[in-house]
Amino acid sequence: MDLFFGFRVPGASGMTTLTSEMYSRYMTLLEFEGHLRRKLEKYDRPRPFISDGNPLECRVFIVGINAATEMRQDFWNFWHRTSGFDKEKWLEAYVLERKEKPLKPNRTRRNRLSSTRQRIEWITESMKPVKALETNLFVKATPTADELDLEDRKSYIFEFLLDTIRPEIIFIHGNEVREYFEEFYNIAITKNKMGSFNIMGTKTNVLAMDHLSRGWSKKKSTDLGKTLRDQIIR
Repeated sequence: MDLFFGFRVPGASGMTTLTSEMYSRYMTLLEFEGHLRRKLEKYDRPRPFISDGNPLECRVFIVGINAATEMRQDFWNFWHRTSGFDKEKWLEAYVLERKEKPLKPNRTRRNRLSSTRQRIEWITESMKPVKALETNLFVKATPTADELDLEDRKSYIFEFLLDTIRPEIIFIHGNEVREYFEEFYNIAITKNKMGSFNIMGTKTNVLAMDHLSRGWSKKKSTDLGKTLRDQIIR
């Protein structure tokens, strides 16, 4: 019998091969955790993604270059084997750590959320009940992407998430991420226009826009969330 990742599944005429396209539908949260833990072993306090619960249920990816806020607490402190990622608990820790960090020179205050985080919250809130995986090409957090070392600019964690979850829509923010997708998947993305592409053998809608750190009002953010939601549940 054919095997894939150690799984055999029933088909129309007995057992059938579990292909990578079918894999995410059969992978359990515990199996996903095992794969992810092994892939993250060499990283110190990585942030592979944020999700409200089970990442395998996310139908939309929100993809940036890398997180800007490095946290003292480890990603796995917010992980539950039966339910996935505890975003509410993580967000509380995120807000507290931002509050406790020293201010930059000539700064007198810091917003509760970073500009990018605030826009993501507006987008994901207006997307409900559709769930999104908030992720980045690179798992190491740095104040700016320019501070990433060459060793940190490896995207295999993101590729694992993409290949495993197979989202229906990928929302890209930032030119560097758009250029990565165009080069890596040999596609031509028209900015601000939803396009359908073959990503890892799966038909996927891709939308690329400006980075969420600037130029996004609350209305623009919530309108985008509703557009992504309606594209999924129409």
